[in-house]
Amino acid sequence: MELKNFYYFTAIIILIFSFTDSVQATPIKDKIAVLILSWGAPDGDCLEYAWQSHQDARIGDRTRYPGQPCKFGHMGEFPYETHIGLLPWGLTCAWPGAENIYDNSGLYQLIDDIYVSIHPDIPSLTKDLIPSDIPVIAAIEEPDMRTGGLLYPPDPRTGEDTVAGWYKIGSFEKPFPNGAGDIFEGAALVFKRYATILGGPAEKPEACLESVYARDILERTMSMLEESFGDRVDVRFGMYTAVPGITKSRVEIAEEFANEGFTKMVIARETTDNNNYANDIMGKNYIMERLCEIGKLDEFEFNQTRQVGRTPEFETMNVMNIKRFIEAYPEGSRIAIIYTTRGTSWGSQTGSGTMKTQREWFKEVGPENRYLNFLSWKKAIKAAYGNRYKLVFTKGGVESDLVEDNFYAYALVREDRLVDGVLTMRQAIQKAKEEGYDKIIAPYCHSYYDSVENLIDMREINGIPLISKEGLQTGNFDLTYCEDAAGSEVDCSSGSAVAKISIPPAFSNFTDEFAASYYVVLRGTLEKFGLYPKNVLLNDMTSKLVTKLDGGTVEVTNPSSLIRGAKIEIPPDPYPDRPEGFTWETAIAPGDPNETNDCLWEDTTIIIAHQLNPNPMKATRPVGPAVHFGPYRNFFNRDVSITIPYSVKKAGNKNLRACIYNHITNDWDTIEADTVDKANGLVVFKTQVLGLFRAGVDR
Repeated sequence: MELKNFYYFTAIIILIFSFTDSVQATPIKDKIAVLILSWGAPDGDCLEYAWQSHQDARIGDRTRYPGQPCKFGHMGEFPYETHIGLLPWGLTCAWPGAENIYDNSGLYQLIDDIYVSIHPDIPSLTKDLIPSDIPVIAAIEEPDMRTGGLLYPPDPRTGEDTVAGWYKIGSFEKPFPNGAGDIFEGAALVFKRYATILGGPAEKPEACLESVYARDILERTMSMLEESFGDRVDVRFGMYTAVPGITKSRVEIAEEFANEGFTKMVIARETTDNNNYANDIMGKNYIMERLCEIGKLDEFEFNQTRQVGRTPEFETMNVMNIKRFIEAYPEGSRIAIIYTTRGTSWGSQTGSGTMKTQREWFKEVGPENRYLNFLSWKKAIKAAYGNRYKLVFTKGGVESDLVEDNFYAYALVREDRLVDGVLTMRQAIQKAKEEGYDKIIAPYCHSYYDSVENLIDMREINGIPLISKEGLQTGNFDLTYCEDAAGSEVDCSSGSAVAKISIPPAFSNFTDEFAASYYVVLRGTLEKFGLYPKNVLLNDMTSKLVTKLDGGTVEVTNPSSLIRGAKIEIPPDPYPDRPEGFTWETAIAPGDPNETNDCLWEDTTIIIAHQLNPNPMKATRPVGPAVHFGPYRNFFNRDVSITIPYSVKKAGNKNLRACIYNHITNDWDTIEADTVDKANGLVVFKTQVLGLFRAGVDR
């Protein structure tokens, strides 16, 4: 009883100091800068964004001379060394001897017999200035060399020419350069086509702002952070591609933080899966370059928020998002479920040269983390609906977690660039139809809101109908339609209809839920700086640095602790040279969750503590202390084993389970126990994400 009173007294003291601290201004040196990254993709026709889209996302800055300082992670061999290197070198700059590859034509709109350039700084042309042997073709007729189709196809809903009045003047064979760079002009026209299809705003600044859905989600996330941490954090948004005077880039925001005296920074990306491209190449490396250039890099300590997916909150949101599509069918219905994600290219051998790319996709961690996120998602959907519906996630309905057995698909990768065993979205739909499924649901689980990525690109690549203009204008992104055996859309009452297909939207209409999913992982990243929410009371803390290479065990051994016996066991890195040491010849595509490349993502100080003020359990009755394992929502690519204590007397003979707190349901999700040690009052279970755990029994 005395020990219990001691902990209650401690809790009161902590509350008093928490309140006192909250009313005092936090000095800049003690604040954490939280830089939330976003694409900044415009809601309308915004030339400034479109013109920079290739440069900022696919090319990057170049190394100008061997050994140039402040260049982090640049790929390729000089002089072909670059930050990103997704496009062949010759397309990205006017390289001597390859000028014709970079710029052999121009895009112009014909207005009153004048060809007006797509960029205001490029002079207009009268017809007499164009030599007779130079081709002038309507943009609608421009072929796409990658697909054999059209580069700017008509609106598939209406047949409307979305680039009417635009012309390409010149060609590779008959060049007519204007100095702009063909890929930059082409990107600008692609975005004009997007704006025509989506019907976004035409006037600035609205046309150059992100979707209101993206802004709502990010602003709600910021509010949750500020509610939890007060002025101990300063949260700002930085775009990968910014529009001057309207939005700010990630490097501009980083420089602002540095000049104001911040020295600790969280770099956060809302991506649903951990991948090097988003987190390091597009995020941290660019920020480090700018801070290095202004002489501030050595003053900073960084931590990164690398992933949103695979948490209780994220899976709860996915269960909610798919609910109305599953429940549109009678209980007992047999439904094929195809998990669809953005995907990562694989078959791309790199090199340094005019028509070579530098980005080594086979060293990317994205494919593995995407697939692990799918397995977590599959488990959650089965648990939520599997007792009422015959949900099928695999080819032939087999019980398997191997990638080649599952209806797991990439939406934005073409067939010749797939990771081994993965299907394209179209291939997965066709496979499901071939196996006789007439009800198919294919949610896109990558984007945090409905953008051109899932509203246009993935649909056109995979032959999926676009949403009507009315739906886009009202925010109704649902789509259910019928297909024939070949994959063409048909009337559902037609005799040729073989399957009804539903494409749930992304998370535009789940602002609070996505914000909560983002918040919990951001909270864990802040914890790496020793910062905890104001209303979380932790006591009796044990911590230890665990290395990625060796793994390790952290355990509470203090005999007077109320959480004595709490323990985490983390396996060592199973393959220390993967994927970092892969070459084109030795790279192995991920496909087996028991054979992952990693376990722990990086060397991490693991924390175990007793939370004195946990939220109440509703569905279960607590029979043990609430044990915090952190950093909060820290991820692993293999199962880690966790042990928590419980009261054998309180549990009695009832079914004992471990539970993890869920910030969306405000309740505790159950986790299947591996072992229950009644002699010592301990329950052991496995997980791939940390948080607040507690033992419970049925009420």
